[in-house]
Amino acid sequence: MPATRNLDAPIGAITFESDPVRWLDRCAAFTQPQQKRSREALERIIRSGTRLFSANGFEATRIADIVEDAGVPTGTFYQRFADKEALLDAIVAGYRACRMREIRKLCTSAEALAAGPRQIIELHIDIVFSAFASDTGLLRLIERRRLENGQVHHDQSAANDVVAGHIADLLVAALPQRDPVKLRRQVLYAHSIIRGAVVWSTLPAGGEQGPGLKVTDTAFATEALTMALRYLEID
Repeated sequence: MPATRNLDAPIGAITFESDPVRWLDRCAAFTQPQQKRSREALERIIRSGTRLFSANGFEATRIADIVEDAGVPTGTFYQRFADKEALLDAIVAGYRACRMREIRKLCTSAEALAAGPRQIIELHIDIVFSAFASDTGLLRLIERRRLENGQVHHDQSAANDVVAGHIADLLVAALPQRDPVKLRRQVLYAHSIIRGAVVWSTLPAGGEQGPGLKVTDTAFATEALTMALRYLEID
């Protein structure tokens, strides 16, 4: 199901794809077996791995936990993945590719291309908050791994630049009187600052404890929108 944005829904409610097996549908790191039994076993491994990595973290999740949760023999796991790192890498690669496709479709839809500046920023904030509301555990894991893994950091930074670029493209078209170079820089800064605040609010396992600072709090998204509009000088 393609990601859609309901204008009547609160910010943070975009319907992103939630099935990790669908994330890997078009991922180079993943090839579906031809036999139904093997395919179903692999799908259970992927779903179990995603769930356990997201809930417990990478270090605390053992291959034994994954195969037990998936209900498959340990040998079946090793037929497809060298270790749990390889499984996580495939999940993250598929997840990121899927989200980038969904975000690109949202930002190149007829509705987005016809939107005014305020609606474009609403879409931007909605994308950030929806992703973290939908994928809190996995994004928490990715952000923690960025601190220790240069490739993870590079890949996530590149994805962030792509998202900011989509929004900047829309705004430059909607605000032809503005300096496009300055506007693109402002969009990148706004994206980095707001996304950084959302990352920080989700890094603790229980989420941010301060009032109004949880990614699911409507007030958090509303204030982020207000700040972005003021910074970008949009009424």
